[in-house]
Formats: sequence, structure tokens, C-alpha cells
Amino acid sequence: MTIAPEVLVLPAFVHDAETLDERQPWLDRYEFANELDLPGAPEPLQYTDPTDGTGPLALLPTGMGKANTATTVAAALASPELDLSETLFLSVGVAGGPPTDTTIGSVVLADAIVDWDVKVRWDAAEGDGGVPLELNPYRLDDHVFRPDSALLDWAAELARDIDLADDPDVKAHRERYEGRGAHADPQSLVGANVCGDEFWHGQVLAERVQWLCDEYDAGTYCATEMEDAATAAALARFGRLDDYLSIRGIANFDRPQPGQSVEESLHDEDFEAGFELGLENAVRVASALVDERLG
Repeated sequence: MTIAPEVLVLPAFVHDAETLDERQPWLDRYEFANELDLPGAPEPLQYTDPTDGTGPLALLPTGMGKANTATTVAAALASPELDLSETLFLSVGVAGGPPTDTTIGSVVLADAIVDWDVKVRWDAAEGDGGVPLELNPYRLDDHVFRPDSALLDWAAELARDIDLADDPDVKAHRERYEGRGAHADPQSLVGANVCGDEFWHGQVLAERVQWLCDEYDAGTYCATEMEDAATAAALARFGRLDDYLSIRGIANFDRPQPGQSVEESLHDEDFEAGFELGLENAVRVASALVDERLG
């Protein structure tokens, strides 16, 4: 039997002692009655029973980082047991964000996914005082992926009507930061997403991330994460990029609050305070798209 999902949701990781479970909110909302062991994937693909001629909803954790993600998505696309020719692909999970343009709890639908890792970087102390970065001269194409504009418009229109959660403790944490984004209520946004295997943190690195977005004419970045460029690359290889959306809930700010060092910020007991809120709101938006698609 060939399984033909109407939607395939791609969280990054499942629960262990160190990480948040990006899969669990989907298990709480939908009944995934079936499983398929998929060679090359770290977890079984779970799927609902199809109804009224509509294909099932499927859920497949990719694993954290770009290598895991590209392997998992390619395995799904190449599987003879899956028909993904009409499937909508959704990356749904948490992300970091800049306090200048987003706030913890907001949801970012990516209009550009920029690969942070394919570039040239050198030690600033050995440079001439300029930005110690340049685009990789050996690249065949720019390493930025742009979802289909009509699909993105459809998703953004639905997202505008979705009530997002907030939390008083997270709001208090946000208020310690400066920036027009930090003090706003959670909202759904469209903006650039920067993807890298490196979990970076700090003002200087944030400025370099924005430099890369500027080089690719990707606009102001609103989210940073570790999987979506790999998902987009795998889908593009199979001619399926136009059926892909990245939906990320902002779980933390990507730099320290005023008066903190980078190390203090990363080890602040409130650093992870927004993970559950960011994930909840990302899933609220994504599940509305799923329900609309499933009819």
C-alpha cells in the first residue's frame, strides 16, 4: 500500500532529557493511528486515517541539524511506500529571533530561507577592520530558498486570524530587552529565516547574519534555526520546493539583554522560558493550515 499524505509535518526533534519535544503538540491535537518505518529516518513516520477522499496528515521528525534533516527528507521523497506528489510540506518548530524585529512567542512564516554556513569567514583580528565575511566564491547558486509566493500569501492570510498565546513570565523576560520587537505582543509575521548548524548567540554575530541576508537581498531576518535550509534543498532537488512552508515560533532572543555577557545570557535561567510558548504558537498557526488543507 502506498501512503499519500495531504500534509507532511516535519518537526526537528523529539523529547529527551535535554531538549523540547517538537512532536508532542501534534500528538495532542491529532490521532496518529498508523506508523511506517522509513529507512533513513530517525523515527517512524506517523499518519492519521484518511477521511472523505482526503489523504492523511503525516508527522516525521527529521533530527536536529542540516545533515539529519536533509537525510530524512530525501529518504521520505525517495521512498516507494510514499506518494508525496501532492503533499504540502511544513517545517514547524522553535527558533531564535532578534529583539529588534520579533518577540518571543511570535510566529515567523519564512519568505526567504538563508543558509548561514555556505560562506567565507575569517578571524576579525587578522582582517583590515571590515566585515570578516564574504560570499563563497565557489558556490554555483546563491544559498537562499524562497517559498512559493502564492502559497505563502495563503498561509499568511490564515495566520492573521489566529489568536496566539502569551505568558506573563515570558512577557516580563521580554521587557528586559531593548528593541521595537521585544516589547510587542506575539504576532504572526512574514520574514527571512537564517539556518545554520551553529547555535550562535550575540550582537556581533547577529550583525553578521544580517550582512549575509543583505548580500542575498533577503530582507531583515526574523528567525534563526538549524534545519530548514536542508529541508528546502532536499525538496528543491526533487522539484517540490513550491509546496513547502517554514513556520517557526520564536522561543528566545539571539543576543544578551542590556548589561549581560553572552555567557550570562545563554545560562540565564529564563533563557528557555519561551520554548513552550514559541512551540505552542507555531503549532497553532501550522495546525490551522493543516485543517484548511484537510478540509
